[in-house]
Amino acid sequence: MKIESDKNYVILNDNIDNTFMEQFKEYPIIENLGYIDLKKKIEFFSSKTIFFKETFYYLKEEEKEEILELLIRQKINYIIITSNIEDVLFANNLVIYKDSNIVLEGNTKEILKKEKDLKKLGYGLPFVVDLSLQLNYYDIFEKVYYDIPSLVEDLWN
Repeated sequence: MKIESDKNYVILNDNIDNTFMEQFKEYPIIENLGYIDLKKKIEFFSSKTIFFKETFYYLKEEEKEEILELLIRQKINYIIITSNIEDVLFANNLVIYKDSNIVLEGNTKEILKKEKDLKKLGYGLPFVVDLSLQLNYYDIFEKVYYDIPSLVEDLWN
């Protein structure tokens, strides 16, 4: 996988082992840090690219958003390596691995339109995307939502 320095990525893989991580050994990788320690580390981070290995899984939604805002302010590109489908919404670029091979790669929103392919790979859709698609089927909306606040706001209006 070629990492472009001006893009942020989510790498979705259900088998994140040492062999898989070996391909990213040249980059700083953060894992097993709580919110406070993670925030401190990012505030003084010297590299322009950072990898997070399953780090976001343990954070609350507002903590994730604050970490992402801090990364943007610090002009740090990020790559989130995760097995959690909900985390794919944190970057515009998505790479999905299966058995150490890239099976889908590209714009996150475009890949999420390939629901059948995702299901064949053992993934569903992020909750908000799935819910908004279901609401589209009932003609409540005519678009797909990628964040809960926008969906809730439009539901109330």
